[in-house]
Amino acid sequence: MTLQTNLVERSAERILADEFMVARAKILELAATLDRLDRASGDIEDSKPMQLLMQGIHVLIEDEPEKAKRVQLLMSRQYDPNWQKNLSVSKRGN
Repeated sequence: MTLQTNLVERSAERILADEFMVARAKILELAATLDRLDRASGDIEDSKPMQLLMQGIHVLIEDEPEKAKRVQLLMSRQYDPNWQKNLSVSKRGN
């Protein structure tokens, strides 16, 4: 049985039972980060990272599919065709 088949065969109840504690821990970690930000001095509301976090949270609570894909695209840089040059990465064999 392949991993993909195994994932497809699990019911929603099984996935929830298997992954609840991990998801719970991640939500608590995010909540703790937001609490620390609330208590800290400084104004970050207009900062790009804070805006991305809030947009990511909104993706999670929307009733739309492919949440992981949408968050990944939101948090990722746009593709730069010159990335090797801009990041000073040489091609293999050079």
